[in-house]
Amino acid sequence: MILEEAERTIMLARVYSNITKHLKPGQTRTCAALHSIESALAQTRTRNTSAANNISNISNISNTSNTSIIGSDTDLDTKKRAIINVRLFSAWFCPFAQRAQLAIERHRDVISYESVESLGWERRTKTDEDGQTTHENWYHYKSAELLKVNELGMVPTIVDVDTGCVITESINCIQYIDEVVRERSNDSSSSSSSSSSSSSEKKKMDYILAETANERQKERVYADIMAKTVCSKYYTVLVRQDEREQLEAFDEILKGIEKFAANLVHDVEGKTGKGPFFNGRDTPGLVDYTLFPWAWRLPVFEHYRDSRFKIDQSKSVGLFKYTVWLAEMCKRDDVKRTLPNWDEYLEHIGRYADGSARSKVANAVRDGRNAHDYDDEKDKM
Repeated sequence: MILEEAERTIMLARVYSNITKHLKPGQTRTCAALHSIESALAQTRTRNTSAANNISNISNISNTSNTSIIGSDTDLDTKKRAIINVRLFSAWFCPFAQRAQLAIERHRDVISYESVESLGWERRTKTDEDGQTTHENWYHYKSAELLKVNELGMVPTIVDVDTGCVITESINCIQYIDEVVRERSNDSSSSSSSSSSSSSEKKKMDYILAETANERQKERVYADIMAKTVCSKYYTVLVRQDEREQLEAFDEILKGIEKFAANLVHDVEGKTGKGPFFNGRDTPGLVDYTLFPWAWRLPVFEHYRDSRFKIDQSKSVGLFKYTVWLAEMCKRDDVKRTLPNWDEYLEHIGRYADGSARSKVANAVRDGRNAHDYDDEKDKM
């Protein structure tokens, strides 16, 4: 029963993800647009499957022109409360970029931000060096605005509007957002009068990074493990065209999930008093956010490979706990607001699955290296 409910939650979140269509390079999304998405989610939030199926009738509320959406009253209220203002150079399909968006959405009450769609695809004819495919190949187009702030053209890239600081690398972005919110909220609290309302707000502030140094170092270690196993091997399963290599990489993914699940100490019957996230936390932390974008995407294997690449939660206690964790992540509205349109993502990732994608990550994996071992010069498009 628990497993069925978890699977149902994940399925409904996948249906909800199809509310929005992806943005095109140069388009932006502001808090105002996301408030609209949140309203749509609230209207469709139901356990009734037939109602969930009707979600496709919701109008496309998040595609915009090349100018930002004008802020709503709610958005203006958010700006008044903002203690950090950022621009996020992102790509709707990119799991690395989703990590940064998860952190921003977590602190949305005190962040004013604009997300700028910065990557796209352009098709070029096959060259002698292109190797395995016989058809045209796809290369990433990088916006000029992104290249201005990050010459490597990688997403996510965050610009802290208040300081001009540029932050790159997805796990760094998660930590930066959380640390700056913590730092500036403390500064704001200490400089304001000690009213009961301000102390109440401070108590409610919920951070991503753990409270103690010992817990934080453990989370950083495990975030790195997840990045090098589950996240990195995801691309090996897709990009490498040899079945033996695909299966070996998938086995590494399963081992990584089991290692992660060993730190899920939540008892679904509530006997332990521990939360459902990594290390028994009540809310997601660094490791949860590092892993989730790929956990969300792993079912593409069943679509582009076969049933041997399915995450079968009935095969071990660890995979069962992982599925319950994934469902808990999918229940959160801040997480739902970051989900890419599932149907569009399936189409997008097909370029990796058939070997036609040309990106730094894809080029490294095609060369026989791990995704996290890409080289900015060697693997540039």
